[in-house]
Amino acid sequence: MDKFPHFEESTYRKTRRQVHALAEIIGKFREALVEPIAQNDNLWLSVVDKGFCTPPMGRLNDLEIGFNLEELIIEIADDKNKYASVSVKGKSASTLVAELSSILNHEFGIDAAVDPAGFESAKETDIDVKDSQEFLLQFINFNSLIKRFHTKISEGVKTQVCLWPHNFDNTFRWFSGKKIDGGDEFIGIGVSNGDDFYELPYIYTSLWPPLRKTNTLTIPEGAFLHDADWTGLMLPYDAIIEKKSSEEQAGLINDFFDQSFTGIKRGFSKR
Repeated sequence: MDKFPHFEESTYRKTRRQVHALAEIIGKFREALVEPIAQNDNLWLSVVDKGFCTPPMGRLNDLEIGFNLEELIIEIADDKNKYASVSVKGKSASTLVAELSSILNHEFGIDAAVDPAGFESAKETDIDVKDSQEFLLQFINFNSLIKRFHTKISEGVKTQVCLWPHNFDNTFRWFSGKKIDGGDEFIGIGVSNGDDFYELPYIYTSLWPPLRKTNTLTIPEGAFLHDADWTGLMLPYDAIIEKKSSEEQAGLINDFFDQSFTGIKRGFSKR
């Protein structure tokens, strides 16, 4: 893992919002091309080495659509060696939707039926190459660490790690197997790329249903209890970049995953 980069908040916010918009575009194409199952639980993306993409769509020759943060292009490929790409620079969301629809139709024989009018912003994509590289670095760093923690969990039931286009979180859920007031008890373990509450990336462990007492939860180093809109623990980016080396940064994040997950499970057992 490389060391996490420092971000100037306003610059990062601009990059994140544009990358998020591209994730939403690709998510809409996946939604149009697959049969939604389990309350749309299959409408997610995956983090990959150069950005993110859809999982292979089996009935469409394993078609994949992804965004390459190194080259700032949307790529389309299938298992028949068909490939096409679209540069995102200088193009609005509606323009990109129209271009992708045309390529899928004329080069892949696929009618995606995504309406460009559904993307009303006229702003053109102008992601800076340096900013995209820094965004990609934190993106794949976090993905590596959360996937490593995912493999460590051997008890209970867990979902796979998914990048959700709407909230732009890379996350999975762990289910205890208990029902509380008719609903599943679970812990959400994830990385947010930033939001209106905290503009920079952050790691979180959320819990549902909320505990009556949260003051007994273990608060890992650098973290704090979050109880607005959702309940859980949060490790902000500022705490991560205070560490001087990539090893110290990874250690802080791994400790957060371990301690917060164990502490919330302990809280569940004492309901």
